[in-house]
Order: sequence, then C-alpha cells, then structure tokens
Amino acid sequence: MNLPMVSFGSRNLTKQRPPIKGTDVRHLQQALKHLGFFQSRVDGVYGYKTSEAVKQFQSFFKLKQRGTVSDDDFEILKELMQAGINKWHTPWRDFAYTGYAPFPITTQLKVNRTWNISNIIGLNSTTDRLVVTTTNQVIAISLISGESLWKNARISPQAPPVISEGQLLVPAQSLEILDLYSGKIMESFSEDLFTSPVVARGNKIFASSWGTIWSFDRKGKVLWRYRTSGAFCTSPSLGYDMLYFASYDRNIYCLDDKGELYWKTKISDIVKLPLAIWDGKLFAVTQDSWIIAINPLLGNVVWQKKFSDEEFMAPAFHQDFMLLANYKGELAAINFQNAQIRWAMALPAAPTTSPIVLKDSFFIGTEEGLMAYKIDTLECIKYLEGQRIAAIVPTALGLFVATDKKLVKLVPQ
Repeated sequence: MNLPMVSFGSRNLTKQRPPIKGTDVRHLQQALKHLGFFQSRVDGVYGYKTSEAVKQFQSFFKLKQRGTVSDDDFEILKELMQAGINKWHTPWRDFAYTGYAPFPITTQLKVNRTWNISNIIGLNSTTDRLVVTTTNQVIAISLISGESLWKNARISPQAPPVISEGQLLVPAQSLEILDLYSGKIMESFSEDLFTSPVVARGNKIFASSWGTIWSFDRKGKVLWRYRTSGAFCTSPSLGYDMLYFASYDRNIYCLDDKGELYWKTKISDIVKLPLAIWDGKLFAVTQDSWIIAINPLLGNVVWQKKFSDEEFMAPAFHQDFMLLANYKGELAAINFQNAQIRWAMALPAAPTTSPIVLKDSFFIGTEEGLMAYKIDTLECIKYLEGQRIAAIVPTALGLFVATDKKLVKLVPQ
C-alpha cells in the first residue's frame, strides 16, 4: 500500500471514518508492536485494533485513555524509541557504559510478578525478552507473557552477557556465542576469562582477556589482538569509531577498529571499571577513587579529582551530572563539566549495584532492598526491603530486579 508521507508526531491520530492512513501511523504501529501492545499486521491504517493498542499503552503509562494519540503520547513514544525501546546491550545499557536510558518509569511501583530464580549475576533485555544469567545457566523469558522461552545449563556464566543482532555473547570459561532465539551455542572462543565484550558496526567483536584486547568476527576468526604490559584489561568501550579501555599497567588506551594505537595516556592508579563516554568526555574511575575526565579524541586529561577514600562503583549519567556510589554507602551527584559536587547523601544501606538513571528517577540496589529516588527532590521509596539486590534492568514494560533468591517485575501503580 502506498501511504502518505507524514512525519511522526506532526498530527494527532484517532479512529475515524474513513480511517487515517500514513507513514506516521505505520511508525506508531511498529513502536506499539515492539512494546507488546499491538499484535496485528503493521499496515499504516489507524483502525480499531490500533486504537485498542493505543488505549492499552495509555493505561499502562497512566495517560488519559481516549484512543487518540496526541502530544503527551508522542513525547513518551519518542523517548522510548530514543532509548532503543528495550535494547539493553550490557549491564550499563550501551557500549559507552552510561547507565542511562530515558524510560518513563516512575518511583511509584508495585510487584507484578516473581520468578524463583536464584544466584542471578546479570539481566539484559531485547524488544521481546529478558535474558537472565545465573552462575550455572542462561534463561530467556518473554517480556509479555512472563513464560520461559528457553534455558541453557551447559555453560557457567562468569559475567552478564551482551546482546547484539540476535546473539548473546556470554563470558564463561570461554566466550560463548548463543542464538538469542533458541539458546543454542553457535560459537566458542577458547581464550578464558573474557570480560563482557562490545560489538561494533560491521559485526566486529572486541573483548579483553588478561592483558590483551581481542578482535574477531561472529564466526570466531581472529582479526587482530593488542597486548598491553598489564596483567588485566577492563571491558572495552566504544565511541567516536574508537575502542577505549584501561590496563593494569596504569594506562588508558585508544585504538582504531584495526587495532592500531591512536593514543595512550598514563594515569595514577589502576582502573577496574569500564570507561564511560558522555557529553564529549571519556571518564575513568580509578581504584583509589580518582575521577579522570579525558578528551576522547586527543587523550589529554581535562580534569581529575579525588572524591572519596572508598572505592567507587561504576558511574551513571544524567544531563550534566554523574552519579557515583562507593561501597561505604555514600552517593554523590558530580557536575562533570567543572568537577564540583552538586549534592551528596548517605544511602540507607551499602550499595550492591551501580545506579540506573532514567528520565526523572534513578534506582540503586543495596544490601537492604531497592532504593528508588526522584531526581528533582531526592525523595526515596524503598522496595523489596530486607533483600539483597543483585541486578536491575528497566524496560518499557516495567523494572526487573534480581534479588539473591528471585526475580521480580515492578510496574507503575
């Protein structure tokens, strides 16, 4: 069908006679289908089934249920599409390790479902499924029905998997590549102790093992390797068509996609966490709690500052500040332009996860439950009190939280 070319959000959409048709309707149907509200054929025609899917979407996000898509609805849909709907490639969402996704999840939540899954070490999600890694298996769960899609108990994951192009890359005794839709092992790389990998355009996979960065294709062919003088390298980060990582030789490295050194910068201490890229800067968090902001194109240090005597967890970013929590239970918002502390507070308990930052809120797991904060007021609501939180991942259909003994889905009240 030849549809009128209409930009998404340029007009209100509603059920009428004759029905509204256009590329904007098709765009709407595709977004609702990704979210699980629209189950019919995408045809670009705003009919009864599209109207009913819109009402379900509006009900879930506490919007006025009228079956008409107007400005508020378009704003939320655009935010969800900007967030990649449910694409949470790594434990920090993206290959720049920002910990940020503008999902419109409020801090007012309720338990929707639980699963008896223990020893969870990581959660990731795609457009239609949640991937759960435990110490002895990988499980895929439907985001819509909540039913198990498959299990693979042949591998023992050592780190959360990475999702890319229909595949799971699971660091285990070796790096295993699983088919996302069946759970079957497709390839296995013999080098052990891989950290969580990243995947660049052109399907190149980059991962570190001990002090070496490896590049290979999806069929296991080694494209190149780069050795450092350190005993260990962090998981690499991707940005500006470059690969960034830190080595225990106290250097930050920048390589191009062919494995050629672009720049190398000496720093004061070792870095255990992946480097984060945000707002034109590369951020390194050292073991002795220095935060170092680096120009990602030239490698020069923009600023560096010590903020604590306690070791930090991975940062998360929102607009013009980063959130940093240390293992003692101190949380601070730091302006990354001038390295000044915006605010600082004590968490109710020691943190067990890095912060996850959404549009208007952030969440952090602790030894005593999940803490949900409003960004503007820092009002805190506690969930799953008395339970240790192992992992958190937000999706467009709710917040999934792993405790030591179970998996929990929280949805807006």
